[in-house]
Amino acid sequence: MADGTRQWVVRALVAVLVLSAGVVAVEFVAHARDPAAGDAAASQARQPYAERRAVAPPANGTTVITVQKFRRNFVVAFAPDGRVRYFDNSLDRYHDVDPVPEGTHTVEFVGAEYDGDTTHLLVRRVNLTTGATRDVYRHAVPRTDRPHRWHDVDRLDAHRLLVADIRDDAVFVVNTTTGERTYEWPAQAHFDTESGGQFPRDWTHLNDVERLPDGRYMASLRNQDAVVFVEPGRGVDASWTLGRDDAHGILYEQHNPDYLPGAEPSVLVADSQNRRIVEYRRENGSWVRTWSWRDEGMAWPRDADRLPNGHTLIGDTNSGRVLEIDETGTVVWRVDGLPSYDVERLGTGDESAGGRSAERLGLANRSPAAGSPSTTRPGRTVIPTRVSNTVAFVSPLWLSATGRAAAVVGLVAALALALPVVGGRLRRVLAAAARRGKP
Repeated sequence: MADGTRQWVVRALVAVLVLSAGVVAVEFVAHARDPAAGDAAASQARQPYAERRAVAPPANGTTVITVQKFRRNFVVAFAPDGRVRYFDNSLDRYHDVDPVPEGTHTVEFVGAEYDGDTTHLLVRRVNLTTGATRDVYRHAVPRTDRPHRWHDVDRLDAHRLLVADIRDDAVFVVNTTTGERTYEWPAQAHFDTESGGQFPRDWTHLNDVERLPDGRYMASLRNQDAVVFVEPGRGVDASWTLGRDDAHGILYEQHNPDYLPGAEPSVLVADSQNRRIVEYRRENGSWVRTWSWRDEGMAWPRDADRLPNGHTLIGDTNSGRVLEIDETGTVVWRVDGLPSYDVERLGTGDESAGGRSAERLGLANRSPAAGSPSTTRPGRTVIPTRVSNTVAFVSPLWLSATGRAAAVVGLVAALALALPVVGGRLRRVLAAAARRGKP
């Protein structure tokens, strides 16, 4: 390369690097001046309750949110007036959260804490009014680089828990008094290990389970893109399975399906990699899609609950938003800066237990119009969804899609500038070593 061309390329790379760093710096300063709800909640939780200011908009009930993102893990509860009612970040991971029968101000959440090479999986009960906590169940497993932290545990009665075991690709029932497992369904009883993800490292990524009114268990196998219905003693009813491996038009690595009972029941699902909330209704022995919702900002939803008033409460991890939409699909409540895993509105029943189906409510589909940024932006079409979601998951929440793109471009420019220097130094070292090696 001629010296003149080389100098021009270097100047261009330096300009790109400076511009990219400027974009990232501007977003960082804006975040520091106006912290998002997650940072504000941590700060407010240190104040006496009477002195706390509202962090979230007013809502019709207490909202509990578990946050699970790269290096961001906590649980927070907002009172109806928007003040922080409870905050805890003492654990290493937080996933499912559910109200418990003792009252509307008590919840149980699933968490994990690390102790060297051991991970302690736990179900912790907390009274949001008094702050009193106790662990109702703990289980230790080896800490590995494969998924091993439970994502969902549902209470069956005073002494039994239903567990979605992501580590062993199984559903089981455990008696918390005796520690005895009274029932277990392994996914290998129905699925071939060639399906889904890599076996055994992350084969099913079993992330949700729910007991249905008729006694069956509904389980979400994320990597098989399927929701299955397990009848204890008989196994999976294949005619009820919603989705199938790699049939991404139906479901694509979903989270937190909720069962809405009725003569023709429905399932409400956070269809994560498809960036939408979707509902399927059981009609004439098949599943029919009856409703879907997304907006231009939807990035990677991992929870959706249908509330008794017909609204839908949504947790969208990679956009950092928790949304409540009404029957028309309009956002009526929103908190930013919370990359949620699970969301609950207390007093409305566990998850979607108090809600009705889209068919009964007459909900209309909602998606971005053709030509909108979410359908035309290169990052949404050229870059695979898994890649873009992974980048967003490990990036700081204050970094927007534009900021992430600037950071990537700046990193490429920095590498391009560094390679000739590193390469030249390496060549000199090798040459010197060769000279020393001559007789």
